[in-house]
Amino acid sequence: MATKRLSRNDWINAATKVLATSGIDMVRVDNLAKKLKITRGSFYYHFDSRKELLQAILDTWRLKATEAVIDSLKQKSQDSKEQLMELMSLPLKGDKAQEAASIEISLRAWGRRDEIARAAVNEVDSYRIGFIEGLFIDLGHTSSQANDLAHLVYSFLIATSLVDPFSSEEVRKERTQRIAHFLADNCPLSDCKFRNL
Repeated sequence: MATKRLSRNDWINAATKVLATSGIDMVRVDNLAKKLKITRGSFYYHFDSRKELLQAILDTWRLKATEAVIDSLKQKSQDSKEQLMELMSLPLKGDKAQEAASIEISLRAWGRRDEIARAAVNEVDSYRIGFIEGLFIDLGHTSSQANDLAHLVYSFLIATSLVDPFSSEEVRKERTQRIAHFLADNCPLSDCKFRNL
């Protein structure tokens, strides 16, 4: 085995890749050490236990796939509609989007049978939906409408990686833009009949 020095992030990234391709049961210290061609000692230099590694996977996912994404959207534009359009196009952005979708699906499967993972997924869902809801409130919708639309957009984002993933990028992009425009422009303030419900 090699004696190269790996960082804590190297272990987290390797574990996340194994999670995405093989599921949580394969995220084991021995398995990771083999894949990284290094001894288990390197792992224990950075982590006290597998449980600590699993928590680090969840924490890193939350930071990279939620907080960093939202910060990036806000930096690109202050306009709520533009942020919504950009957000809805993220699942179509090539290999990185496919990798992110694989991680997301695996984390959700893990969360169905593990309390800690489920709590992390629920926290991320709540944070993301809250952000999207804020965009719709900025666009003039009531809180209840904004919440419904946020859930609709979020469901679309999650499903996009599962439904019709082999259509051409152009077809998927055009569909996403039509849906995003429809939702962003739906019920404008001036004539929304549902506004006072």
